Amino acid sequence: MKKGKLLLIGVFFELLLLALIVIFLKIDNFLQSILIFAVAVGIWFLLARKTRMVENLGMAMEEKRKELLLIALLMVIILPFFFLNNIYIIHILILALIYAIAAVGLDFQMGSTGMVNFAQGTMLGIGAYTSALLCTTFGVSFWIGLVGAIIVSGIFGVILGLPTLKTKEYHLSLVTIAFAYVGYLLILNMKWTGGPDGIAGIPKPKLFGFSLSRSIDIGGISIPGKMLYFYLVLLALVLLIIVASRLKNSWLGLTWNAVRDDEISAKCYGIRLMPYKLLSFVFGSVFAGIAGVLYAHLVGFISTESMAFSVDLLLVAMVILGGMDNIAGVIVGAILLVIIPEKFRSIQDFRILLYAVTLILMLVFRPQGLIPKKVRVYRNISGNR
Repeated sequence: MKKGKLLLIGVFFELLLLALIVIFLKIDNFLQSILIFAVAVGIWFLLARKTRMVENLGMAMEEKRKELLLIALLMVIILPFFFLNNIYIIHILILALIYAIAAVGLDFQMGSTGMVNFAQGTMLGIGAYTSALLCTTFGVSFWIGLVGAIIVSGIFGVILGLPTLKTKEYHLSLVTIAFAYVGYLLILNMKWTGGPDGIAGIPKPKLFGFSLSRSIDIGGISIPGKMLYFYLVLLALVLLIIVASRLKNSWLGLTWNAVRDDEISAKCYGIRLMPYKLLSFVFGSVFAGIAGVLYAHLVGFISTESMAFSVDLLLVAMVILGGMDNIAGVIVGAILLVIIPEKFRSIQDFRILLYAVTLILMLVFRPQGLIPKKVRVYRNISGNR
C-alpha cells in the first residue's frame, strides 16, 4: 500500500478517536454517554475482527509513526478548546495526563521487567507530599519542589526495591503491598505531614513570574488558568514519554526484557539481576513522584486519600488494560480509566469494583491489553532488518 494511503488511514482513526472523546465528554445525559461508550467499544471490536484493517493500521503506525505522533499531539493540544466553558472537563483531562505519567513509570516494572508493583500510588503520594511541604513550609518555588520530589521519590524507589530484589511473582507483590500500607499509615499518623487533615494552600506554579492560575486573553478568547496548567502537564508527559521510549529501546530496556522473560537465562548471559531490577524501581518511582507534584499543585491540597490502595490498584489496572511494555497502550489505559469513571459519577461507589472487574476481564479475555506490545525489530548498520 502507498505511504500516502497509510497516512490517511492513520489520520482517519485519530480523528475518529478525537471525535468520540469530545462527544463523550460533552454529553451530560447518562444514557447517551452509555450509548457513545458502547459505540466506541463496538468500533474497537469491529477493528479487532477485521484482520486487514488492523494490519493496515499497524503498517500506518510503523511507516508513518513520526507524522501520526505529531498529528496526535496537535489534536491533544487543541482538545481543551472544545471545553473552554467547562473547567471541570479540563480538570479531568489534566488528571488523565497526570495518571498517564505515573502509569508509564509503573510500566518499567510491570511491562519491561515483569514485576507487579502495588506501591506506585504511594510513590505518587510521596512526591506530592515532598513538594507540598517544601512549598508551604519553606516557601520554595514549584520548580525547586519538583527537583526535591524527584530526589526523594528516587530514594524511596531504592528503599522499596531493595527488599524485593530476592523475591519474585506474588511474593514481590506482597512486599509492595506492605510498603504501600506502611507508607500510608506513617503519613496518616505524623503531625508534620498534616495527619488526616493533609496539607492545604499548595500554590500554583509560576513560569517567568506568571502564575498558571491566572487566565489570559488571546485574540478575544479567554484562556483559563486551568488550561495553561493542562499544557504544562502535557509538556511534562511528552518529555517523559521521550525518556521512557529511549530507556525501553536502549540496552537497559533490552536487559529488563531479558530479566522479565527468563531470569535464569539472563544470569547465564552474565546479567546481574539486582542492579537492573533496582533501576526499574528508581525510574518508575521518579515518574510517580513527578506525577504527584503535578497533582498536588493542581488541586492545591494533598492528603493520604491521594495515596490510598485504590490508587495503586487503579494504576495497575491502567497498565494491564492498555497493554504492558507499550507506552501508547499504557497512556490509552490511563485516559480511559480516568475519563470513564469520572463521567459516570452515578456509579462512584462502585469504582473499585469497576477496576477489579476490568482487571479480571482483561486478564481472562485479552491479557496482552488493548494495544499489545511490539516485537523488537533489529536493524544492521546498513538499515536493513
